[in-house]
Amino acid sequence: MKKTNQMKKIILLAAIYVISLSSNAQIIIDEGYDDVFNLPDHYSVNASDVPNGDWFQGNPAVFESYDGDPNSYIGVNFEVTTGSTVDMWGITPRIGYKNGDIVSFYTRTVAGSTHPDRLELRIDPEGTEELPASGDPGAYTNLLLSINPDLEVGGYPEEWTLYTITISGLPAGITETRLAFRYWVTDGGPNGSNSNYIGLDRFVVESVVLGVEDFDIEGLVAYPNPTTNILTIEAASVISSIEVMNVLGQTLHTETLNTNKTQIDLSAFPTGNYFIRVTVENTTKVMQIIKQ
Repeated sequence: MKKTNQMKKIILLAAIYVISLSSNAQIIIDEGYDDVFNLPDHYSVNASDVPNGDWFQGNPAVFESYDGDPNSYIGVNFEVTTGSTVDMWGITPRIGYKNGDIVSFYTRTVAGSTHPDRLELRIDPEGTEELPASGDPGAYTNLLLSINPDLEVGGYPEEWTLYTITISGLPAGITETRLAFRYWVTDGGPNGSNSNYIGLDRFVVESVVLGVEDFDIEGLVAYPNPTTNILTIEAASVISSIEVMNVLGQTLHTETLNTNKTQIDLSAFPTGNYFIRVTVENTTKVMQIIKQ
């Protein structure tokens, strides 16, 4: 398997940032795509019908990055084939995954695009690393996410949009394997009706293990989840306290209550993953919340 230098650096932070109170959240990967030409342990496979080109550093003249420098994202476009089928893979570092781990990233296309794009996120469930080939996903048989699967005009986000996926479909325990982004567009390329330009930014992998305080509480729900501002929490019995924590285990908000239904305003919180620790009659449960 040939390594590529044309994706960007990865920050491996295994076993850093542990939430010790009621859950463990380890940030395994936090990639901001500052330098596409210095990205260890990534592979790029162009399985298009007539391969031509690769992933590249983001072009701020098309659109700027989600965060960091204006060009601090990874891009790919219709020019990766001179034929009509775009099938471009970006395969991420090999680490230990398990069911329940959380993957998040931002992506977008060009505003007003009339040439629809599609992106898949896949995982190799056995860790064999068989390479994709034309029309064949190789070992990456488990589809975790498809953005704009029907290639509809306007179906791919035209502003930076957060996607959060929970890993599933792996054997029990930890599997040493890889995730793969697949830019896959039919009737594409220079002369097709589809495929334009997409960017990826802020790719994060979190390993989350709930601790001993994770008990079932009758009727406990938190909605809507994901949420953009107001989160409602209710239970069948009286809620005595609520704590909001980030993935570093830092407490951001606490409330002492005496009610079975309450609301938290998260509108000022940055987008990302959070944990809500709810205590009902001396029983505590940790719930993951996504703020969009």
